Amino acid sequence: MSILVDLMANAVDEGYAQAATRHGTQQVPADVPSTVARASTAGGPGRAAVGAAVALALAGALFATAAVATHRGNAAANRDRRQLVAQVTLQTAATDELERQVSTLGTEVSDARTSALSLTDRGASLLSQIKALEPLDGAVPVVGTGVRVILDDAPASHVAGSDGSGVIVDSDLRAAVNGLWIAGAQAISINGQRLTAQTAIREAGGAILADYRPLSPPYTIDAIGPPSLGSTFAASETGQLFVTDHQLYGLGFTVDDHQRLTLPSAANVVVHYAKPLESP
Repeated sequence: MSILVDLMANAVDEGYAQAATRHGTQQVPADVPSTVARASTAGGPGRAAVGAAVALALAGALFATAAVATHRGNAAANRDRRQLVAQVTLQTAATDELERQVSTLGTEVSDARTSALSLTDRGASLLSQIKALEPLDGAVPVVGTGVRVILDDAPASHVAGSDGSGVIVDSDLRAAVNGLWIAGAQAISINGQRLTAQTAIREAGGAILADYRPLSPPYTIDAIGPPSLGSTFAASETGQLFVTDHQLYGLGFTVDDHQRLTLPSAANVVVHYAKPLESP
C-alpha cells in the first residue's frame, strides 16, 4: 500500500517537473497521472490536431489554386479557339473570293484566246483542237451519262482488319479512279472535285488529299463515259476487290448508273509549257 500512496502523492517525476519549470511550461497538477501529464506537456494530441488542421488548410489552398489555374487555362483555350475559328472563317472567305476572281479571269482569258485564234485559219484549227481537249483535261464542265461509285469506311459495328481494311485509304481511291479510266471514263470527280491528268491523290497526316484539297468519307466518285461504264468497272479486278472488302470488312461500296451527271471544271489547270505560233 505504501508504494501506491507514494505513487499518488508524487505523480510527477521530480526531474521532469524541474525541466518543465526551466522551460516555462505550466506546472502540471500533482493529482494528474504522470503518463497523462507527459502526453499533455509534450503536446501529443493537441499538436496532432493542429498539424491535421494545417494540412487540411494547405490542401484546400492547393485545390483552390488548381481550380483557379484550370479555370484560367480553359478561358485562355476558349479564347484561342475563338480566334482561330475567326481566322479560319476570314481566310476561307478570302480564298473563296480569290477563286471567284480566278474563275472570272479564266473566262476572260478564254474569250480573248477564242477571239485571237478565230482570226486565222490555222488559229481556228488549233481552237477546234483545244475545244476537243478541254473536256478531257478538266478545263470546262461536262455533262453526260455515267456512273456514280460511293466508297465509305466500314461502320463501327464491323471489325476492321488489322491492316486497316475497313477504312478507305488513298490507295483505294487511286485504284477506283484508275479502274474507271481503264473501264472507259472520260471525266471523273471525287466529292465534286474534278480530276485531271495531273491530279495527285495521296495521304497526309491521316487525311486524304486530292490536289492538296482534303477529302472526307463517304467518297462519291462521279464518272462520265459510255453506258457500259458501270458494268465494266464492277466486273473488273478492281471492282471485285472492293466487293471482297465489302463482304469481309463491311467497307461501303456501291456502283449506280446515271443518265445525267454534271462534273465541274477543275479548280486549277496549269499550263507547264507552250509554243508560240509561227507567223501566218
